[in-house]
Amino acid sequence: MSQDTGNPSVAETSSEATAAPNPRYVRILLITVILLGVLLAGGAAVVISTVIARLSAPEGPMARDFELSEIGIPAGARLVAVENGTTRIVLRLEDKDGPLLVLLDPRKGKETGRVRLIKEK
Repeated sequence: MSQDTGNPSVAETSSEATAAPNPRYVRILLITVILLGVLLAGGAAVVISTVIARLSAPEGPMARDFELSEIGIPAGARLVAVENGTTRIVLRLEDKDGPLLVLLDPRKGKETGRVRLIKEK
């Protein structure tokens, strides 16, 4: 007695019995693969160009362009706080006339402006 395993015999699975792939599906698959390859290459190009642009941008890490910078503050003023940013440093001073903000450029080490805060009447 032979046992039936449910597998077709070798004679039943010849290459003549299998159907050829549908040319329409092969074309669709080929177009899909090509488009995905183009998208992958385009995405890689965008990532690489973004990294290069950010590394060469002037907003990058601060380079030491100066050795010593002296900033004048009013006589009798006291330093209350310092706020540090990538494009600006703000010194908060307090003197006899009230609060004063001194704006500094961290790249050049120079004062860019002053703001006197006054109370509204």
